[in-house]
Order: sequence, then C-alpha cells, then structure tokens
Amino acid sequence: MSVHYRERVAKVTFRALRDRPGVAAEVIQLLRQEGYTVLAASFDSSVGGRADFSVIVYESEGVDIRKRREEIAESTGAKEVIVDSGLAFLEFLDVLDLRAVLETLANMGINLEFIALTSGVLGVAIRRNLLEDVLLALHEEVPNAV
Repeated sequence: MSVHYRERVAKVTFRALRDRPGVAAEVIQLLRQEGYTVLAASFDSSVGGRADFSVIVYESEGVDIRKRREEIAESTGAKEVIVDSGLAFLEFLDVLDLRAVLETLANMGINLEFIALTSGVLGVAIRRNLLEDVLLALHEEVPNAV
C-alpha cells in the first residue's frame, strides 16, 4: 500500500440533485468545461428522487466555485452548492486491508469528510490540520506507505 496526499483541497457538494442516470457525469463535465479539476467524486444515496453529489477539487478552485455557487447550482440543477475548504485529500493505493485503514483512522478520532472507493484505491478527505498526525500514524503502521 502507498499513500499520496494533497494538502489543499475543498469538497464541493451539490445538494438535492435530481437522481437520474447521467447526472453525475453532467456535473463533472460542467466542472471540467469550466476548468476545474475533479480529483474524486462520491454520490450519496437517493431520498425522494434527490441525492447529494460531492467532488474534491483544489482549494483555489473551491474559492472560485464558492463565488459562483448560485450560478453553478442553477447550471447543474442542484438546490444549493456548498463548498467546504480547509481539507486534505489522501489516496490509499493498492489497499489490501480496507478495514485496517479505516479502523486506524477511526481509532485516531479522525472524521472522514469525504470517502470514495474504486478498485484498489481509497480516497478520503480530512481536516487539513489533522494531516500531519495522520501521516505520522500511517508511517508508523506502514513505514514505506507515506
């Protein structure tokens, strides 16, 4: 397992999007057309035909999105766009024991602000002020990971 991280990211949440096929792809395409970098994405479960969709972008892009959030909400059909900055994003590659990684973070009292999982890659966002402690703990657990 190896861990890569980005210190300055923001989570952008599109609240109450209509849950229909292709909506996530449309949001990602719109963000990319606007020049934003989507580092990860996560779709929440649907309730009443609406769902939240979150992406991780660079913090500077989050600042710009915050300024344009009403325009972007209208373009995407979201009820609102919320930008949460002050985050760090960690990617765990070749995760063999997902449970152990998540338990290590939980035992440290780390709240995951965002989580995405694909084949062999776990992406999580945490508060940036916790990054150094997390990296130190991971280094102790898996010396060559960080």
